[in-house]
Amino acid sequence: MASLHNPEIIALLQRMAHGMVKGAPQGWQRASFSAHADKHGTGGHGAVNVLANGRSRPGSMRMPKQLQRVFELDDTGADKLAIELMVHPDGRFEAMTSRAIARKSGGAPGEVSHVYVLRPDIRPPDPGDFQAGPAVPTQAGDPQEAVRLLRAYLCKRAEILGREPGRLEDELPAPWDAQTIEDLEGALRVRLPDDLRALYAVADGDGRSRLFDRHPWLGLRELVAWHHTDPWWASGDTWEHHTLGSIRSEGVPRAAVRSSAHRPGWIIFAESTGGDFLAVDMDPAEGGRPGQVIRLGMHHGNGPVYVADSVTELLRLQLAALERGDYTCDVVTGELWIEAGLPERHGDAADGADSGTGDVGAAAEATVHHVLATCDAELAPLAGHPTLAAVTVRSAEAVSMAPLRDCPRLYGLDLSGAAVRDLDVVAEIPGLRYLSMRREQWHQLTESAGRPSDLTAAVLVGAASPGALAAWAEGLGGSDYDIRFHHGRLPEDT
Repeated sequence: MASLHNPEIIALLQRMAHGMVKGAPQGWQRASFSAHADKHGTGGHGAVNVLANGRSRPGSMRMPKQLQRVFELDDTGADKLAIELMVHPDGRFEAMTSRAIARKSGGAPGEVSHVYVLRPDIRPPDPGDFQAGPAVPTQAGDPQEAVRLLRAYLCKRAEILGREPGRLEDELPAPWDAQTIEDLEGALRVRLPDDLRALYAVADGDGRSRLFDRHPWLGLRELVAWHHTDPWWASGDTWEHHTLGSIRSEGVPRAAVRSSAHRPGWIIFAESTGGDFLAVDMDPAEGGRPGQVIRLGMHHGNGPVYVADSVTELLRLQLAALERGDYTCDVVTGELWIEAGLPERHGDAADGADSGTGDVGAAAEATVHHVLATCDAELAPLAGHPTLAAVTVRSAEAVSMAPLRDCPRLYGLDLSGAAVRDLDVVAEIPGLRYLSMRREQWHQLTESAGRPSDLTAAVLVGAASPGALAAWAEGLGGSDYDIRFHHGRLPEDT
């Protein structure tokens, strides 16, 4: 395996190992540290001390400056560096730095796993791409009704706040001229829904009045700028964060919203101060309509939430709530908290969930994308399944992979919680890109059949020392073997 060769990196790692020894509790058996560094800073899981009784205790050591310096010295061009370090009471220590291996997010509580990205140029598939488009492709919104509802909403709002109702054109920012609106919309490369376009013809947003469910309505230039901004809240498009379950897996048929982290057809038109947004969805799933309103952002890591079938309906729901008296009001700040019954999170009544999560018993007839199987009888109906994309197997009884050999769209397998009779079959699955297994399973597969030819992300489940991680990765190879390993002893006077 590749070795660290930079003396300054080795000295920094030794210094960190020394700090781990110094901060270890009495009776410790080993201490480990898992961290990462990039140009913005450092993070990780901190030091963990394992005691003689097998229990673990968190350490308190912090070393951001050393980690950042290792990142700067270990300059192989990638954006993020993983650093794994382990030390023993007799002074033995081992370390691995890599820009291809990372500790994996998620997983079962207390379960440690690492992902080795063999092909960084290939991104994970988007679960939303597996879903069918809308069964009803027409928009539910009505342009004229949307404008009428906005005027009525503003009048009712003014009445509640004790203000003299004015003309919409006087209360809100003036719209751009028709040509500018057309040019700005053209910059989106996605058409606005007709009702939202009609609103922009009478006002360029709300001037931060928070008209849409306490979200300020963006001016058209702001809307275009947000559409061309990287979706920092959507981290599910990297293998480090990828899971084989779809973004949501509640099993509701005919989902309204695609199970994606982000899509080009989602156009943000209102933002909150807390990192969440309202967007119009011009790329809905089978049960949705173009122009429907969804909620997404920092607090919606499990995917977007369906809000209403159109901006028109959103305005109608808010106006109806005001007329019922379902609101609270701060007349000093002019804030209205409208209780319109809009979904805030997954599981609320109007939420659209992923329609392609597996009822294995009906798999032969259903459009199934993701399946959790627990026995051979559940895997058998999947043989040659045309839409199956990912399978997680959890079984104490040994199961056979033979039914999955000829599934044309299968890209991901998680076998880490299963006993498998014929692991060599896994190497024969065409197009398999993601595979999660335990160390002994990986050893068996690579010894008997080698790694699958199209494998892009390999996941090792279970705690592993830096040396074991480096050896596992070296056994898999890869086009960019970006792993460096060092082991040694601390000076005796440490």
